[in-house]
Order: sequence, then C-alpha cells, then structure tokens
Amino acid sequence: MSQPELDATDRRILAILQRDARIPNTELADEIGLTPAPTLRRVRRLEEEGIISRYVALLDPKRVGRDLMVLVRVTLDKQTKQGFETFAEQMRNRPEVLECYLCLGDTDYLLKVCVPDLDAYQNFLVDVLASIPGVRNTASTIVVKQEKYTTSLALE
Repeated sequence: MSQPELDATDRRILAILQRDARIPNTELADEIGLTPAPTLRRVRRLEEEGIISRYVALLDPKRVGRDLMVLVRVTLDKQTKQGFETFAEQMRNRPEVLECYLCLGDTDYLLKVCVPDLDAYQNFLVDVLASIPGVRNTASTIVVKQEKYTTSLALE
C-alpha cells in the first residue's frame, strides 16, 4: 500500500482535526485559509483514503468510574499463528482492554487495561487472562499517574 501524498494544507487540516474533531467546517476553512467547499472536499478525501479512520469522544476514565489503569505484559507458551490469533481475538472482545499490541522481544503482548478497581482487575486477571489456553505468564504494572496522554500524531 503506497503512502498518500499529503501537502501542507492536508497536514494542517489533520492537526486541527486531531485537536478538535467537532470543529465546524466553516471554522476549519477559516483556520487553513480556504473556503468551506474545498475544505470539505479535502476532509472527505482524507476520510476516503483512510487517513482519517474515525472520529471519537475521549472520556476521562476516572469520571466514568474506571479509576485503575494497568499495563500488562503477556507471554505465551508457544509463538504459533493459532496461539496469536486466539489470544488477539479474546482481547478484541474484552471491553476493559483498551489497547493490545503484539510485540517482539521478551513480551508477546502488551495490554492497556482500564477497570474500576483492584478487585475488578483481579477478576480480569484470574477469570480471563489465566483462563486463555497458551498464556504462560503475565506481569502487571499499575499506573499511578498519567504524565502524558495524547492521541495526536506528529505530522512534520
């Protein structure tokens, strides 16, 4: 898959939308120095090309009762295609798993898990992770304070 060409205006649009995806098209057009019609065409093209994959609302976990964030390193017994597919599918179906990464190195998977409290995490660890065939080891790190959080990609 080839990289789509992004000019300076496309990059500016993307930077603004990463900051505020709900910005009205007229305001976006003003910020980038175009009229609304070509601005809207550019945004639609960026969506159609898959550069903009979706729009979301970012929630404050603590304000919705998800006070505990845990980073979990998972090691599988065997690194087989079936083992990877089974584990990944299980994680995609778990609402408390916000992110799941297949890794190289000492860890097979890195998970970001968000739950209400330590009891809920213990239930996830024992009832979910430990029950998946092929999981050899887990190592949990409880997040005490989030020093940086962004969903914006650098576009320079």
